[in-house]
Amino acid sequence: MNLQRLDPDDDAAVTAAMALGEAARAADTPYNPPSHRRSFVGHLRYGWDGEPSTVWLLYHPDRSGEVIGRLSLGTSERDNLHLTDLGITVHPEHRRQGIGRALFEEGLARVRASGRRLIVTGTVEAPGPSAFAKAMGFTRASIEVQRRQDLTAVDHAHVGQLLEQARKASTDYSLLRFVDAVPEEYVEQIAAMTAAINDAPTDDLDVEDEVFTAERIRAFEHAFRESGSTLYRLVARRESDGELAGHTIVGASPEQPDFAYQLDTAVLGAHRGHRLGLLLKAEMMAWIAQAEPAVRWVDTWNAESNAHMISINEALGYQIVSRHFGWQRDV
Repeated sequence: MNLQRLDPDDDAAVTAAMALGEAARAADTPYNPPSHRRSFVGHLRYGWDGEPSTVWLLYHPDRSGEVIGRLSLGTSERDNLHLTDLGITVHPEHRRQGIGRALFEEGLARVRASGRRLIVTGTVEAPGPSAFAKAMGFTRASIEVQRRQDLTAVDHAHVGQLLEQARKASTDYSLLRFVDAVPEEYVEQIAAMTAAINDAPTDDLDVEDEVFTAERIRAFEHAFRESGSTLYRLVARRESDGELAGHTIVGASPEQPDFAYQLDTAVLGAHRGHRLGLLLKAEMMAWIAQAEPAVRWVDTWNAESNAHMISINEALGYQIVSRHFGWQRDV
């Protein structure tokens, strides 16, 4: 295939790639907001935390500058060295013409050449994407649910009652607020605490625990800063010994002022049983309302099997927006 590597410094290519993404969003997930350029380019350069995917574009053979397909391959050198995350997007006007299959075959060849043994991918819950994944040899291995909180419709009296219960169960804990970068004195503890996310269910996905270091925390902060997002991190600390117990993170951007995104929420095993997850998320609601008054919607994602976190989210007013399937296949 005549694929061209997407260079984040190529303004015309970025514009064409974003047009493809917007067409796909409008057709497949119209309930999500459009991407903004700074975030899109930042993600191309830095990924989630310093390991960006490699992206190729497929241009229309007759229409100059129009992108009709996209292939992305993401890998990590920190952990899970056996797998590649593969993404395919085809313009809605050019589907069912074999383009998706051709992009997949190209991606599969590149993964084989790299020596990795497993491909993972994700699709929204819909007949077409599921049929395509199965036709390409994938097996469904996980289900993730997107939920959305409308801050204008939340029962704040109910949330206040829940917060009071959480405070009574966690009297030996105080909360620290960090905006963007974590102070150097805490970064090693933050890295160790972040690893608690490995306890979240991964269903049948053939994945290993992720490895978190101080360098990875800094790469995460840098990626979001360069993408134009502000990170709000709320950390629970046990007062008796100063140990960090858990955290929750929300990202917000002035280029998408009415939306914010719930990122990690995790509590170390030794500190569970004190309602810290509820405490952190309920306190974060109040902080975001104060710090980002334009935000109305907050999105979060959880494995459908993560009953504990889902119960907290639903108690705080989150409602299901969509379901997504995780797929995998051996190379």
